[in-house]
Amino acid sequence: MTQAVGRASGYSTSTVLGIAAAMTLVPLNSTMIAVALPKIADDFDISTGAAGTLITVYLVAMLIGQPLGGRLGDTFGNRRTVNVALVGLIVFSALAAAATTFFLLAIARVAQAAFAAALGPNVQSLLRAITPREHQGRTFGLMGSMLGVGAASGPVIGGVLTQLFGWQAIFLFNIPVALAALVVALRIPPQAALPEAIADIGLPQTSGRIANPVFVAAFSIQALSTLAQYALLLLTPIILHARGWESGAIGAVLSALTVGMILMSPTGGRLGDRYGRRSPGRAGLLIATAAVVVLLIGGTSITTAALVAGLALFGLGLGITVPSLTAAALESVPIQRTGAAAGVLSTSRYVGSIVTSIAVSLFVASDASGSRIVLGMAAVSMMLAVSGTAALPGRPSRS
Repeated sequence: MTQAVGRASGYSTSTVLGIAAAMTLVPLNSTMIAVALPKIADDFDISTGAAGTLITVYLVAMLIGQPLGGRLGDTFGNRRTVNVALVGLIVFSALAAAATTFFLLAIARVAQAAFAAALGPNVQSLLRAITPREHQGRTFGLMGSMLGVGAASGPVIGGVLTQLFGWQAIFLFNIPVALAALVVALRIPPQAALPEAIADIGLPQTSGRIANPVFVAAFSIQALSTLAQYALLLLTPIILHARGWESGAIGAVLSALTVGMILMSPTGGRLGDRYGRRSPGRAGLLIATAAVVVLLIGGTSITTAALVAGLALFGLGLGITVPSLTAAALESVPIQRTGAAAGVLSTSRYVGSIVTSIAVSLFVASDASGSRIVLGMAAVSMMLAVSGTAALPGRPSRS
């Protein structure tokens, strides 16, 4: 059955990686530009703070646009929406690179973000549609690794491109990546991504609402774990800067958080396919919770070795957990509403990150005092996330 499904849907590892590559454009475009802001400000004779609105409008558009983009995909077809989103990214990336005023650059950036917002949930929906049920976790694990690569490499790519070719290059970089993903997407049989086609080739369709217990649990767990993740992302630079560390060295320490996620996401996905979504999800969260507790105990006086180990352990735990969370959430909704569900699920990350950002601004000083308050919040959120795994599906039945 698996081979038949693969032939009918166009499923293969190369197809999954090609489509997932499109997803890397989402974190890339939110992180590459950060290092280019001073150059953009100089070229357009504006303040760096004003140039920073290019990041703000992107994040706002992603927050608002992902649920809407998912619904559009469910209405007009996820494959078609992915193709349109990729073409839109190509066009407006080129226009952003060619912008002669900051106003035109900002307009192109907003349009770029709108297409990126449509891309995320529809890639996830398309991957669900073409992937046999017994390989869903593996597929989302590969996607998680690709996202991790995008997030980790964004500042590096942005810095190199800006230094060598100017800030315009960070927008032009999107074009070959989007073109490659578009070629892969166009090779997927159009009928393979339709709900009736999935039913015809033997994949079970779910029924019910998006707001079902499994989806709500996955949404909550992702929001809670993202709250803790951003606590580490935001506090680590503050703690190390207070010790006199330079930005480059701080970035190297933070990479420990991403490496674990990149390496463990495929394994986490395979574990979810074999043992169900609950057990790997819970195990990964317990590992990540232990890391947060270690960092909470160490506080601002924690040794660098312990800090790096804690970040790596947290990333490893999330790498095991996230593929099962994604698969559980999307499997719990009707196939024809996967895009909308993926869009809503994506907003959970923004919920967690916004809460943490506010907490850091309220409680943490430049000398890192107050960090334990936020780390305490992170520890509590992770414990709540662990308890939420009770609602995730267990081991799949073998029939």
